[in-house]
Amino acid sequence: MACAGHVLILLTEAATNSPFVFHELLFSDWLGKKIVTAMFKNTWTNLRPSLKAVLGDCAAIDFEKRSYSEGMDVLEHHIKPLRSIPGVVLEQAYLNQMAEGLKPLSVLASANVSCPWSGEQDPAAVFISYHWDLQARVEELRHILESNGISCWADISPAMALSRGHSSLSSRSGQSLDSETSHSIAQRHLKVASVLVCCITAKYLQSENCFRDLTAADSLQKPIIPVMLRFMPWPPEGAPIQVRKILARRVAIDLSNEKLFRQNTRMLLERLRRLVGGR
Repeated sequence: MACAGHVLILLTEAATNSPFVFHELLFSDWLGKKIVTAMFKNTWTNLRPSLKAVLGDCAAIDFEKRSYSEGMDVLEHHIKPLRSIPGVVLEQAYLNQMAEGLKPLSVLASANVSCPWSGEQDPAAVFISYHWDLQARVEELRHILESNGISCWADISPAMALSRGHSSLSSRSGQSLDSETSHSIAQRHLKVASVLVCCITAKYLQSENCFRDLTAADSLQKPIIPVMLRFMPWPPEGAPIQVRKILARRVAIDLSNEKLFRQNTRMLLERLRRLVGGR
């Protein structure tokens, strides 16, 4: 800590009463370190008075309501601002977005009193991540899940598929892509979902959105259920190392042919019901 330039505090329910966080924070303040708070849960009212005194005026990023990727952009810009690099000219809109995303914790926590889901619909319980090459099969799977009372979010929108590089994560909320990027929409749905179901094919494993969705879900500690729409050895050898590490900790459900699809969708339904609960 003495050699670090910044100290990042992850504000969660567990961190609120953690003696380790308490002592490390006071020590970093004594050392005069630059403190940044990543607020994953608004527990401001439950913080000790001494922690409020230290963190209140420190910069904070709202990961509870902001998408994970946007929050990481703000954090990276704050710790290593691009404006300091010679020859790089940033648009004012980008600078405004970075500045808006970073506020004192006391201000951010006081303003963040509403539910992180602001859509007109209730958030879907299951987020389906897949590649556009088997969209019809994934749509069939989504229909089976929803007909059994499990709400899903999956991309069936051509505009969303195109803007996300044919990754297929679709907006069922009817929001305009002009108001926020497709990645932000997808990240917001992933954040409020209870489970990520990833549909495994060779093309999916090599896609950017496979990496983005799996790493985001893993960092948010979301349950991840892989389903194989194309059979392959497990864990898949052709996947990027970080994706392979995430998938290696999970048991895949084989839906790679018609017989297994009909047989093992029941297994998928049972696992989802246990994870989703009353949603």
